[in-house]
Amino acid sequence: MTPCTRRLVSLGMLSVLVLGGCSAAQPGNQNPTPSASATSAPGVGSSASASPQPSSTPTEGPEQSSAPSSQGTESSTPAGGSGVREQAEALVDEMTLDDQAASLVMAGVPATGAGAAQIAALEEQGISNVFLRGRSQLSVSQTAAQVRKITDALDRNVPGKLPVWVATDQEGGFVRVLQGPGFTELPTALTQGAWSQATLKSRMSAVGGELAEAGINVNLAPVADVVPSSIGTANDPIGYFGREYANNAADAVADVLTINQALAAEGVQPVVKHFPGLGRVTANTDTSSSVTDTSVGAGSQDLEPFKEAIAQDLSWVMVSSARYTQIDGKNDAPFSSKVITGLLRDKLGYDGLVISDDLCEAEQVSSVSVGQRAVKFVAAGGTVPLCVNTSDAVTMAAALAREAKSDKQFAAQVREAAVMVLEEKLEGR
Repeated sequence: MTPCTRRLVSLGMLSVLVLGGCSAAQPGNQNPTPSASATSAPGVGSSASASPQPSSTPTEGPEQSSAPSSQGTESSTPAGGSGVREQAEALVDEMTLDDQAASLVMAGVPATGAGAAQIAALEEQGISNVFLRGRSQLSVSQTAAQVRKITDALDRNVPGKLPVWVATDQEGGFVRVLQGPGFTELPTALTQGAWSQATLKSRMSAVGGELAEAGINVNLAPVADVVPSSIGTANDPIGYFGREYANNAADAVADVLTINQALAAEGVQPVVKHFPGLGRVTANTDTSSSVTDTSVGAGSQDLEPFKEAIAQDLSWVMVSSARYTQIDGKNDAPFSSKVITGLLRDKLGYDGLVISDDLCEAEQVSSVSVGQRAVKFVAAGGTVPLCVNTSDAVTMAAALAREAKSDKQFAAQVREAAVMVLEEKLEGR
């Protein structure tokens, strides 16, 4: 697949517990802790090429305005984005395998501020992507000060003076990491889904502006999962917390596209999650093992929000940690080349970054050693393994480098993933 330049555009203007990928706290908890993606615990921007083949393994009523288009518009960069691709390749060619591996990992740090030991560990390992996890009552300016401490230390780990990625989970409702003065108090996605598109765009633009002011350039939102009304709150990771925008794919599409555009217009990259959909399970991958979906397949309507987001030239998709027997009955999604490479990349034509849900504290993947979780994810076609635990993230980066040094095919996959990451950072700087 040839690289292409992506720019998410709104109509008329440029526009990790991780619940369902991230687990949320129970509704009664006033200070819920996200898991990795929202569970405890990144996009829209430049073009990244496809990964290499993996080795085996106010509330308004339901007033509706016109839905946003899923069609992106071309940027001034020539089609194919070869200039950016070449720059990224040149930068990666000067990196060691250890540095290439570390450039992929996203490590969790407290949203209230990373400790000196945590920052030192990330700096030493070469990691340059962080996820603000937990819950914080710091103001926008106080958050920005904490973010600067992190980025000032980790800037040296990114070649070419490219940005450090700082992500968080600001969906709304129970999944809202940053809750201090200056941050919009968003209701649940289910409530947002009843707003007009104009209201949703306005509110999410405000959220994007606040995040950007705080130094955050990636938001692990929106949730594109569809929870059928027949399942509703029995769906523990999404429906129980009202994290879905609608109970059918057609209605969810418009909201997902509007949010993507609103965030991107403010310089914050949206992350559509949790591919291929987490709305039909009952257990939560953050707190349960063997979470399995027996319904979603390559032709399911549940894929429509993801398909339309891809048509926007989206740069980030988060993969669910559940197992999908209609696609791959032997492997959980983050370790499945059939899900990531076969379905998402080859069938749906997605050539952007693939981030995992939390791979460090989620019960679903606990039977696999920490380092191997990252290795298996990248081998399946993933790009950015997300780990909400700082020390485990360091372990993951080391494991990726170790595997790359012993396996030339895997080394090629790590290199390609590193090129994709730097392409995106070049486009987003």
